[in-house]
Amino acid sequence: MLQSKINTVTFDPAKLEHRTAVASFMKRNAWGDSEFRFSHDPAFGSVADQVKVKMLHWYIQQDTGIAVAPAERPLIGRGCPA
Repeated sequence: MLQSKINTVTFDPAKLEHRTAVASFMKRNAWGDSEFRFSHDPAFGSVADQVKVKMLHWYIQQDTGIAVAPAERPLIGRGCPA
């Protein structure tokens, strides 16, 4: 069986292909068909939480011009309500 090589990369919300991969994940709740594997930042509970928060911050900055400072220890994925 042939397997395609999937690289582990750092999620960058400025890259359209990364945002597209997250949108696909959110539709199916699975990374199976993604060409990317995003590295996990241990400050987040999961890769899914990490990319959602980072993408939200990126979109807020794009829409408002205001940079959202990343939380020192994000609450999402740590048992606290979002």
